[in-house]
Amino acid sequence: MTYKKIYPSESEPIRLLYISQYYPPEVGAGAVRAEAMVRVLSTLGFRVDVLTETPNYPIGKIYPGYHAEWKRIDDAPSGTITRLWVKINQRSSILDQMVFFSSFMVSSFVHLISDSKPYDVIFVSSPPIFVSITAALISKLKGTKFVIEVRDLWPDSAVKDNLFAHQSWFIRLGRFIERWLYRSADRVIAVTEESAKVIEQKSGKQNTSVVYNGVDTEVFRFIPEGEMTIPDKKAKGKFRVGYVGSLGLIHDLHSLIRAAKCCEKETDIEFMIVGDGVKRDEMLSFMKDINPSNIRWVGMKSHEEIPQYISTFDVAINPINKSEAFKSIVTVKFYEYLACEVPVISLAEGAQKSISDRSQAGINCPVGDYIGLAETIKDLYRNPKKRQTLANHARPFVEHEFSRTHQAHTLANTLKEILGRS
Repeated sequence: MTYKKIYPSESEPIRLLYISQYYPPEVGAGAVRAEAMVRVLSTLGFRVDVLTETPNYPIGKIYPGYHAEWKRIDDAPSGTITRLWVKINQRSSILDQMVFFSSFMVSSFVHLISDSKPYDVIFVSSPPIFVSITAALISKLKGTKFVIEVRDLWPDSAVKDNLFAHQSWFIRLGRFIERWLYRSADRVIAVTEESAKVIEQKSGKQNTSVVYNGVDTEVFRFIPEGEMTIPDKKAKGKFRVGYVGSLGLIHDLHSLIRAAKCCEKETDIEFMIVGDGVKRDEMLSFMKDINPSNIRWVGMKSHEEIPQYISTFDVAINPINKSEAFKSIVTVKFYEYLACEVPVISLAEGAQKSISDRSQAGINCPVGDYIGLAETIKDLYRNPKKRQTLANHARPFVEHEFSRTHQAHTLANTLKEILGRS
């Protein structure tokens, strides 16, 4: 089978295939970023088709309104959304995760090898990295530009808590694939300057651009109590400390739970965890062992409800596990908290610590320092003026540099440059 390379004229929309294994109605950083980018790119002269999985993440079950089928194509304002079969499981073991990620790699390759629709750019968002292999191969077969977005360095992030040894065959294979993908891409998009430096070192060439993580400031804003529809409003007189996000490898929920235990004597302080993920059972087991009386897990909530939950927080927690790989990331939830005018306490190093300092809306504690975290929470509880000063800096910081609209414009300009359309 041969493919004819077609170059668009300046007056034609750029035809972009956006591949993201995670996409709404799924929740999480990858899905949220993908949807926002697609929505804004479609207003900037791009025809965007999305390729994603049957919705199941992070709960490991097919979402209501969807079915176990090979392919489902829905029309969208940007173009089409094609949802493909994936081997759904709870991803409770490494083998389950490999099966889950590999199945989408296979289904996407089978779909694209038979798809005759022409594209100017194939854009793939990673992690998971496996579908990037499909994108790279298809781009070579069809003579299409290939761009890979790296939101989290892999396999470096897998070398954590002895999940894999540095020199295991799996990690060596992963690093070979990683280098091959970087070198195959027409451009690699990093989300922090720190990760861009690592990518450039591994790829051996300067083909990297930075498009920061950010937040949809129209969706994420402070919601007054009178506008809330959620059942979990904060009781009068309570000081709520909250976490929203995936219960996964990156986030140190153990330190959050231990900090809650340390705050038990302050009866007006309550803790809330909103989210779900592969570490749910481990987290609930740890909560049962530690048995803090002041913490509640409310499970996963819809993307539309999250700004309401964040708006009930007096302080938000952004706890990141200790890892060299995690030093190069800035979590999306950090920007979401700030957009809702909530100060943030981070347990972080590297890029996350630096940007928290820059924001003037956050306080940093050493990674894993749950005692320091507890004392910082108590200090903010007792000092509303200090808390308000932090909150006053929050939203202006993200509006200036880290809105999704701003980042999508940056990405659009980068793609146009690759195509010679700038």
